[in-house]
Amino acid sequence: MPKQPALQFRLRSILVITVAIAMLFGLLRWLGVPPQASVIVMVVLGVSLAAAVGLVVVIARGMDGGQE
Repeated sequence: MPKQPALQFRLRSILVITVAIAMLFGLLRWLGVPPQASVIVMVVLGVSLAAAVGLVVVIARGMDGGQE
């Protein structure tokens, strides 16, 4: 069975995500949103990231046929 290629991200994708998050928090600061609301946004983004990573891991294991 041929080996599956490793999951990789382009540098451009990571840069775009970083810029989008920076713009989001810059907008929150510009609008004068209290720090507590920014923390809530950060927590939601963190939970979303953890869920996305978990989903990628499950999909990657499924593509391997469940063999370890």
